[in-house]
Amino acid sequence: MLNPKLDFRANAFHCPHCGVYAKQDWYNVAKGVISEKGLDYYEGFVSDLYLSQCSQCKRYALWLNDKILHPALSIAPWPTEDMPLSVKEDFLEARSIANASPRAASAVLRLSLQKLVFYLGESGKNIESDITSLIKKGLPLRFRDALRAVRAIGNDAVAPGELSVLDDLETASALFNLINMIVESTISQQRKVDQLYTTLPNTKPAQRRQPRKRTKRTRKNEVILKPTILYR
Repeated sequence: MLNPKLDFRANAFHCPHCGVYAKQDWYNVAKGVISEKGLDYYEGFVSDLYLSQCSQCKRYALWLNDKILHPALSIAPWPTEDMPLSVKEDFLEARSIANASPRAASAVLRLSLQKLVFYLGESGKNIESDITSLIKKGLPLRFRDALRAVRAIGNDAVAPGELSVLDDLETASALFNLINMIVESTISQQRKVDQLYTTLPNTKPAQRRQPRKRTKRTRKNEVILKPTILYR
């Protein structure tokens, strides 16, 4: 998912803070003198300066005409829809600093990857062995080579949370996309299969068949005794 366009004065868009597509409230910026007593007097609005507030996270974005000044826009993708919250928090933190410090963003993303494999049922102690285990469970093999290329696993792997002088914007960008793709390949695909299964006919659990009562069969030439009638 690429970084969506932010439309000036639009009623809704993806918030540059939290990434959620949400309603936006718009405000003019007023000017005045602030003292210890508060706002002493009001001098009108600042021309061409505006605020938008996200209805989801309640944070503000600052605009000069149709250009957003704060927060700084990131070239990184947004987290995919099904990303676990613990993973998403680190992902969004890395996204907010990717432009300013790709090295720091890459360090946080490796930590995010560690949390993801733990969420998927692995130990989280050794990412390489965890990825190998996930591949045995169905994760495409190509992910292992890609993660080696960005030094998330392999002989020259960088520990989660540690900085590396070799990390650049390209490395950070690849880590963003890899984490999104692992989520889509595991969590999202399973969710879609489950949704499809529930919409198909005849997918209710089969009722347990009651065992048939066995009737005693008479053998050939077997003499069947007549019932004895008792008289009082």
